[in-house]
Amino acid sequence: MGNKKKIRFIANPLSGARYRRRNLPALIADNLDPDQFDYELCFTQYAGHAVELAKEGVQNGCHLVVACGGDGSVNEISSQLIGTDTVLGVLPCGSGNGFAMHLGLGRNVARAIRHLNNGRPVTVDSCTANGRHFVNLAGVGFDAVVAKRLHDSRVRGFWAYLRYALEETWAYQMQSFDIQVDDLKFSRQCLLVEVANAPIYGYGFSIVPHAKLNDSLLEVLVVKAAPKWRYLLESWRFLNRSFHRSRLVECYTGRTVAITPARPTCIHLDGEGFPLDGEARFTIQPVSLKVLVPKAFAEILG
Repeated sequence: MGNKKKIRFIANPLSGARYRRRNLPALIADNLDPDQFDYELCFTQYAGHAVELAKEGVQNGCHLVVACGGDGSVNEISSQLIGTDTVLGVLPCGSGNGFAMHLGLGRNVARAIRHLNNGRPVTVDSCTANGRHFVNLAGVGFDAVVAKRLHDSRVRGFWAYLRYALEETWAYQMQSFDIQVDDLKFSRQCLLVEVANAPIYGYGFSIVPHAKLNDSLLEVLVVKAAPKWRYLLESWRFLNRSFHRSRLVECYTGRTVAITPARPTCIHLDGEGFPLDGEARFTIQPVSLKVLVPKAFAEILG
């Protein structure tokens, strides 16, 4: 018993499909190796509870703290593991699951649990935006406005995301952004500016496919202003990892990024949208977060 590693699973009871929430205790019991691990499953009870539970897991000496939810859960829980020896695990129990998809975990929760038995810990970069952590993607402008609408809605999931994205495609007003990437300063009339540590939005849409989790760099993707119909014609590029090659896009790489919109808008961090009035400043924290990943992904990451 004393040699077993401790795992704390933290699950958002409102995240993802009902069947995943209902079956999660049985899925863990059936697929986690009992000879390797002792575990506890905690369900969040209020906003911010996942942060408290993750911090408590670190203090209690857990080897793994596992986020059972979507990218929002990953964001909250990972924020407490940065700079510690506790490893982040991920189960794709949310709706979008962009970070889990990038790690090669797919959407099968049982398979993701089995990866905990034989996965490999890798140390990746984490990021901040105005002092708030994120591990996957952040952005200012159109996609953040959609994320904010989804965050405020009682309806979640792909169809709600698609509805709000289509509505904002026609309603959203372009604006000017002052952008600084390291020492390079420029202004653009934009749809959005994305700052990436990893490449994939929720639902498998790859927006910055060249982003790498452990290169100590931020990838910046600027989507320039254009007639709305042109964005719809380019949307197929999300599915074949070529959006960064669109003529509507400019790409930059740096360690610090500042984005200042001409008027108040929204910012998203790992898909969670918030109001933004003024500058958003992004920084990278190299090799600061341990994440358990499938062996195949560890080999690709290098």
